[in-house]
Amino acid sequence: MEPGDTLEELRSLYELERKRAETLARVSESIVSSLDLHEILRTVLNLAVEVMAAERGFLMLADEGQEKLELAIAHNLEHEQVERDEDLRVSRSIVERVFATGQPVITTDAQSDPRFNLQHSIVTLHIRSIVCVPLKVRSRIVGVVYLDSRVLPGLFNRRDPALLQSFTNQAAMAIENARLYERQRAQLSEITALRDLQANILESIASGVVTLDEGGHLTTFNRAAERTFGITSDAMLGKEWRVLEALIPGIGKLLETFGASGKQRTAFEAAGRHPMRGALVLQLTVAPLTGPNGDPTGLALLVADRTEQRALEMAHAEQLQRSRRVEETFSRYLAPHVVQALVHDPEGVQLGGERCTATMLFADIRGFTRLSSQMEPERVVELLNTYLERAVSVVFEHYGLLDKFYGDGVMAIFGPPRVRRDDAKRALETAVALQRVVRELDGTFTVPLEISCGVATGEVVAGNIGSSRRMEYTVIGDAVNLAARLQAAAPPRHILCDETTYMLAQPQYEAERMLAKIKGRDEPVTVFDISPEAQS
Repeated sequence: MEPGDTLEELRSLYELERKRAETLARVSESIVSSLDLHEILRTVLNLAVEVMAAERGFLMLADEGQEKLELAIAHNLEHEQVERDEDLRVSRSIVERVFATGQPVITTDAQSDPRFNLQHSIVTLHIRSIVCVPLKVRSRIVGVVYLDSRVLPGLFNRRDPALLQSFTNQAAMAIENARLYERQRAQLSEITALRDLQANILESIASGVVTLDEGGHLTTFNRAAERTFGITSDAMLGKEWRVLEALIPGIGKLLETFGASGKQRTAFEAAGRHPMRGALVLQLTVAPLTGPNGDPTGLALLVADRTEQRALEMAHAEQLQRSRRVEETFSRYLAPHVVQALVHDPEGVQLGGERCTATMLFADIRGFTRLSSQMEPERVVELLNTYLERAVSVVFEHYGLLDKFYGDGVMAIFGPPRVRRDDAKRALETAVALQRVVRELDGTFTVPLEISCGVATGEVVAGNIGSSRRMEYTVIGDAVNLAARLQAAAPPRHILCDETTYMLAQPQYEAERMLAKIKGRDEPVTVFDISPEAQS
């Protein structure tokens, strides 16, 4: 009651306040019955405008950090006007003051109020009445309601802030409940989405995933695990971990090892069982599960089926071993590079050859027919095998290609399929080494063993010679014939080579240069004779 009020004015004022109180009580009931934040905000502001007979207003809420206000809803005002219009700068400053102090602000005539009458927005917009109250939840301010009128002065009286405050306190609680509900609903939606995502991820993982809670009961058994073990998740979920023993014998000991390791992520290889496929080879990884605060919640078992991979690995290893045995076996009959070509590309070996320079070596046991007549057949075979074993080793040690055995003789090629600059030198050194081998074998048998060697260098055609059903890698050319004739003409324990070979080899062995009549040649051939004495 103000001084000078008449009885009729007091009655009118009382009736107005009674109606406001009744309306506020009705409003309070309506706003606490809803959890929709936007609906509550709209109801609170519209009814506040209606109860206070205000012309316009707006409601602002504090952000999550309680640091600033954000416009939530407006009545008879555009959002942009409230936030940016310079004419409402005073209105915004009043709101900020109420938010900072928690004390309501009311003016019955802003034009004459010394706090505001000099402000641009008050003068320009002719604002007459203002009321602004905080939205409080207990001692915390969660927002502010602002109402004004540009028409009537004295629209709000001194009792209105307290009346409005009781309403806004209930409104604030309803708003806070609605915001909490929105957060919980968002969290629930996020949890549901994460759960669905987790379920989808678990189902899409190629490896089996089995999880156990702290009590040792199965909580996850994904589709890959079902395929791996041939059992449905319905038959496994909720069961104690011991049911895994039927699928992974010895799983108990593995879990004990995991526990003994301090429950650190651990990998195992284990045997498994499938009702149809039988034995399984499994790669198991056991890892701890923890909650948001780091507390243990169980463990996860990642199951990778390695059965087919292990079978393929074993088959591959067996295939490699078989290929190696085939290669070793055929290397006794064929040139090594031919065997390798057959192993890597069986269809790639074709008839034909290429022209290149090669050095040929022929070595033959002299008087072998006579030796054979003086020894038992078994001893002859033994003698021949002993000599050829050593001879082949010498050829390979000098990177020669063993072309063939012809009776008691050996033909070796130096050059193709990979020609080198020192082919002639290595061929001549091989001949000397063969003579040394024979001398070392002297006395091993009851009859003396002697060989003669012929070496020649020239152009040949090297390649696969024969038919599509039977072929061999060899060389064809005049130098091949010359090497064979030189061997036949060489005395026992001597080495005869042509001039080309001797010049290319530049040997350290002294040799006698001579002209020799070679079968099949019209003209004498210059040859070099390396005697036994010169070979040391």
